[in-house]
Amino acid sequence: MTALIRYDAARRALAAAHRVDEVKAIRDKAEAVRVYAKQAGDFELQNQAAEIRIRAERRAGELLVGMQTSGERQAKERGRPTKVSSPTTLPKLGITRDQSSKWQRLARMIDDVTFDKAVAQAKERDGELTTAGLLRAVREVVTPSEVVIEQDINVVAAELTRDIESQSRREKLETVVRLRNRLNPTIRKKLILALTNSLNNATECEVQLSRDFEDYSANGKAFQRVIRERMAEQPDPLLSEKMALAADFKNATVREISLAEARNLVIAFEWLASLGSSEHAFGLFFGEYLAGCVCFGSTAGTKVRSSVCGADHADRVTTLTRGCCLNWSHPHSGSFLVSAACREMTKKGYHVVIAYADPEAGERGVIFRACNFLYCGTTSPTEKFKRPDGKVYDARNVHLLTRDRRFGRLRYKRSRAEQKQLLIEQGCEFFKNDKRKQRFVGIFGDRRMKRILRAALKWEVLPYLKREPSPEDRVQVVDLNPASKTFAASVS
Repeated sequence: MTALIRYDAARRALAAAHRVDEVKAIRDKAEAVRVYAKQAGDFELQNQAAEIRIRAERRAGELLVGMQTSGERQAKERGRPTKVSSPTTLPKLGITRDQSSKWQRLARMIDDVTFDKAVAQAKERDGELTTAGLLRAVREVVTPSEVVIEQDINVVAAELTRDIESQSRREKLETVVRLRNRLNPTIRKKLILALTNSLNNATECEVQLSRDFEDYSANGKAFQRVIRERMAEQPDPLLSEKMALAADFKNATVREISLAEARNLVIAFEWLASLGSSEHAFGLFFGEYLAGCVCFGSTAGTKVRSSVCGADHADRVTTLTRGCCLNWSHPHSGSFLVSAACREMTKKGYHVVIAYADPEAGERGVIFRACNFLYCGTTSPTEKFKRPDGKVYDARNVHLLTRDRRFGRLRYKRSRAEQKQLLIEQGCEFFKNDKRKQRFVGIFGDRRMKRILRAALKWEVLPYLKREPSPEDRVQVVDLNPASKTFAASVS
């Protein structure tokens, strides 16, 4: 009862606080209580303290955003400190730049009602309330779908792949094999039969899947275009109606959609076949039909956001992580969608958008040129590692393996160097991948904001790469109008 009274008092204190230092004091006390409660094994108090800490961080983010807007907090414009009557800096507030960026991002991400819903969902699902768990819940409820989204067959196949390769299932089977002499003969017999039937079924399915499989060939066409051409061969009873609507952008709208809706399109049409770090998604609709989507999320690397326009503008930077359009959409749907979605992201406080074009997928970045993005050269070589089973992963994923907090308990904790050495001992091979991606930066907002960010841009702006026109760049578009029309293809 006492803990509940203190929890309610802390909530009221947060609501009444109007200074960052007051909110930070509440946040620090809550974190101290959380650590103590965890050591004492008081799970309920631990979660209450964690919730107060997260709410305080979000409240501090709101105040920091307001202070910068009103000029109460010192910031830099064109590399020079702005003049304010009573300048307040982050060090004076006892806040690091990293904390400021994360807290402001949390404040901009969702409204109060959605935040409360995400907190409740994170508690119910994970038990222990953590910032990472809360952010996962936020992604799920930030744009809730009003209807149940039927999973695309590609999503089903992707989930099936993860299930087949499940590390947990493999560990269970290895444990059973090691302790097989302790098994009840009836259970052991059933397991042997199940494995035999599973093996036979898997072999048959593999043969069927391999029979007419055609991999993507790097023949100059973008991967997404190849997929669109293949999907165009599939029957669609609504094709005529969809194409009639898609013939004119007067029938088009761009609005935020749930990640579940975006997942159906991205996994089916995108080169990487995953949502990655996507946090926000926008869909292009012709009438009631979803014709494409584009996703935004966190940037790759820990210092990328600060390197674009400086640390003072790091919280305005986001990354265009995924995007695709369906085969029946207007040929210029890609540039229309990207431009509209980037404008919508400015309402969330993101004015700088990083985008990449992957030559391995046949992408040339033409769509970003059409949207007036700036070409900023290529990325640096990245480190990757190959597992003994042949799968290749980015070396940045090593840090994901250094801790295991499944079921609300820290099972192990390693340094990145220790984890890398362990992977090498397990047969993993680390190597440098020199296949570089093209890098683009888009700046959006009003004239003043674009002028400030363009002046602060630290990345070198280069001329667009020239390429010879190809006959493949022009496609015939089916139209209900008997007179045929030829459009320039929207190349990824």
